[in-house]
Order: sequence, then C-alpha cells, then structure tokens
Amino acid sequence: MDEIVSLLEKLNFSKTEAAVYINLLKNSSSNGYQIAKNLNMSRSSVYSALDNLYKKGIVFSLPGNSQIYKAEDPSTLTNKMKNEFVETADLLEIKLKELKNSDSEERYLNIAGYNNVISKAKELLLTAEKEVYINTDFDLQIFSREFNELKKREVRIIIFSFSKVNSENLPVEIYTHGDASCFGKQTRIMLVIDCKKTLVADKGPNREEFLGAFTDNILLASVVSEHIHNDIYLLKLRNKYEENLINDDIKLNTMLENR
Repeated sequence: MDEIVSLLEKLNFSKTEAAVYINLLKNSSSNGYQIAKNLNMSRSSVYSALDNLYKKGIVFSLPGNSQIYKAEDPSTLTNKMKNEFVETADLLEIKLKELKNSDSEERYLNIAGYNNVISKAKELLLTAEKEVYINTDFDLQIFSREFNELKKREVRIIIFSFSKVNSENLPVEIYTHGDASCFGKQTRIMLVIDCKKTLVADKGPNREEFLGAFTDNILLASVVSEHIHNDIYLLKLRNKYEENLINDDIKLNTMLENR
C-alpha cells in the first residue's frame, strides 16, 4: 500500500487523499466516519480529503445519500489523468514558446569542461541538415554514432586536422597533415553546422580545463567556416606543389605568427 500511496502522491494526491481513495476502492463504498475508522485518522482530515477528491471527480457521492462515497474506477481515473497531463503539457509548451526569445536573437553560450564540450558537439551534429565542417585533433570515433546518423540523412561531413586521425569506418571526408606527434592529445575543436552555428573550444598550454563557446551568430559561423576551408586549401596546395608555400616572404611577422 505504501508504494501505491507514494505513486499517487507523485500525481498530486496528498497522503490523506491517497489513503482515502485506496480505502474506498477496497471497500466499494463508505462514509467519512467508516473511512476515518478504517484508516485511524481524524474525521475532519478524512472529510477534507473527500471534499477535495469529490471536486476533482476522483470520488462520487451515491444518489440519494450524499454521505456515502464511491471511488472512480482506476482505469477511468488514470486515463483521465493521462489526458489532462498531455493537454496541460501541450498548452505549457505553447505558452513557454511564446516567452522564448525569437529565433532571430543570437545566442552566445560559454562551455567549460571536456565532457560538456563533447556533449554540446554531439548535440549540434545531430541538428545538421546539409554540411558539417570540423577542425580538430579529437578522437573522431567519439562521434561515430552521430556521423553515421548524419550519413543516413546525406549530410556532408568535412574534417581537417593537423594530427594523424583514426577515421576508420566513418562516413567523413578527411584532410590531414598526419602529424603523429599530435595524435591522441585532444587539444581543440572547431565545429560549424550548416554555416549557421559554431562551437569552438580548446585547452591552452597552461590550462588543462577545456573552455569554449557556442553561438548561432552567422557571421562568426562564417569566419570559422572560412578558417577551416583555408586550412584545407593550404594543405592541398602543399600536397600539390610538395612544399610549404607559407614561407618568410609570405608571413607578416605578427604576434599571431610569433606566439
């Protein structure tokens, strides 16, 4: 009985209301005095519970005698509660969406921690509809389930990495420098979804914790997309001409280059 009472409490019954309803089910029909005696409760608390249950349509008074109560059939009651819950949840969803910021408002979310970065990346991957661009030295097998799901939707996945990568059995296009010294270090990720949303995160040389940011600012998504494309262009040029074309004559001698 304690388990049933606990379940009913989760459905917004008070403990007394739950006990009264169960007692009525067991005894077919009773008055408040009999129920109070069976439950060893005060009559005032039982009558208060009966009044609440009656108003909710969970118990009924028998015709001709308003002092005798009968419990609603359990199947009828649970179906009614399910329907009310669904209707309430649907209405709540509508009302909450009305409060939500419009889709045109851009979001900027800071993300801390390796696991949180991975979780957000997986979440974003599953929203892709056309193309995904990634620059990372992460273990790509971490995202195998998401990549295979995107394959079913014919989403193109383009990945660049300076590191040697394990892309075995993954439905992705890989462009990599194949640097074995970087393999397994997992220091950064840049991710773009449909040129609309982007996630960037890394851990610095003096910072072990991953820090990153997500945004659906299209300008920033474009900047990161261009960055990844340029990395791939330079790699393809290097492979084509068999030399690194970014030499001292090309460089600008900036803080970025010299850091």
